[in-house]
Amino acid sequence: MKIKTLLRLTLAISFLFLIISPAISAFAQDGEIIESFDDESLPGWEHSEGVKVVDGVLLISPENFAVQFDDFPAISYQFDFKRSGPVIIIFRYAISEGKEYSLIIHDEAIHLELAQEGQPQFLGESPWDPVSNEWRKLEVKINPTGQQISLDGRLIITTEEEEILHSGGLGFWVDGQSVVEFDNLTRKTAAPVPGEPPEDPRPEQQDATVSETTDLSPVDEGNPGRLSVNDLITELTSSQANPTQLSTFLINLGLAVVLSYILSRVYIHWGSSLSNRRRFAANFILLTITTTFIILVVRSSVALSLGLVGALSIVRFRSAIKEPEELAYLFFAIAIGIGLGDNQRLITVIALAAAILVLGIMRLFRGRQADFNLHVSVGSAGAAKVDFESIVDTLKDNCSQMKLIRFDESDQAQEASFLVEFRDMKQLKEAKSALRALSDKLEISFLDNKGIW
Repeated sequence: MKIKTLLRLTLAISFLFLIISPAISAFAQDGEIIESFDDESLPGWEHSEGVKVVDGVLLISPENFAVQFDDFPAISYQFDFKRSGPVIIIFRYAISEGKEYSLIIHDEAIHLELAQEGQPQFLGESPWDPVSNEWRKLEVKINPTGQQISLDGRLIITTEEEEILHSGGLGFWVDGQSVVEFDNLTRKTAAPVPGEPPEDPRPEQQDATVSETTDLSPVDEGNPGRLSVNDLITELTSSQANPTQLSTFLINLGLAVVLSYILSRVYIHWGSSLSNRRRFAANFILLTITTTFIILVVRSSVALSLGLVGALSIVRFRSAIKEPEELAYLFFAIAIGIGLGDNQRLITVIALAAAILVLGIMRLFRGRQADFNLHVSVGSAGAAKVDFESIVDTLKDNCSQMKLIRFDESDQAQEASFLVEFRDMKQLKEAKSALRALSDKLEISFLDNKGIW
């Protein structure tokens, strides 16, 4: 691998770290804290003895708890949980100064209550299907007038409240007969200025006269089908599924470009396919970006996820796949897209690094392999027919490596095809001049295999 190639890979890896590093600050700006429970010591958490972390999952035994005290002004909470039997799960949030919300999950229903100075106030309840040993996703959205509780993307509880608790700690309490698993705890906020309450994103309530004069396109009460400009914008930006944050989308797409570029350079320089590797590798970036986009979209919707199999079935690789190595690299590009689409950035980067390391070690132990970069076809006929051995000896003297792949001969003509390796353009010119010295009537063709650079 030449110095220019090493410099390009170094720049690509540096750009990769530049993308990953701002991810933390981007989450801070967007007010997002993600707890994936990768640290077994549970930093920042207070918990009882029956709480532990196993393989990135928080396990809480019956009659135990894990709580995190802080003053994070959240507007939404989201986490995954899995139960293995009858159990009561209590998720408390916005814990501060004797006030807190309690979302209680038991076998019959899920209900929400507000506790102030020890006095619970019932806010809402909904039945649910308590399936065991399956992951469920629960989400709490807090707006200026109330809350929305969703289970697996389906709205189950809606509240209307005069005073909303935004800031405080959170925690899990478990009681019953089985262990409960928790993962992917996420808190989001609009990142308000410290000391100021969260800004109400809706326009202030005004009397009918003011609203009628300031609305750009008011709804006609006699024509309920007419939408205002604000209603139209809301309708266009709404989604039945959970929306993906723009920062997450951009970071994943940026990583897709960088990782697929690194994969393409590895394939070009370390691959052994006889086809045009440079041209074939150019497809990796688009394929990875497309896969990332598909997974980012379908992961938020069960219905779209079910249609993913049908969507992927259209990928028939109609470009000629001549060797298994080409298919292996295509699948690796798709795997990178799937990993980034599912927000598994660290695992994806580690997997690519491990693959490159393994390929490098295998290449080192195999020794230097033939690195043919051009197809050469030499033909002659009639009185200008040149002896085959002379052509072979001439090419051997003027190229680094050579391999005969086809030879056709008749009484009047002959044609030979070779795979050759030229280090640079100088070697190519010398080989062409040497062949021309054998006969001016030689027909010589140079076809690109990997290219000279």
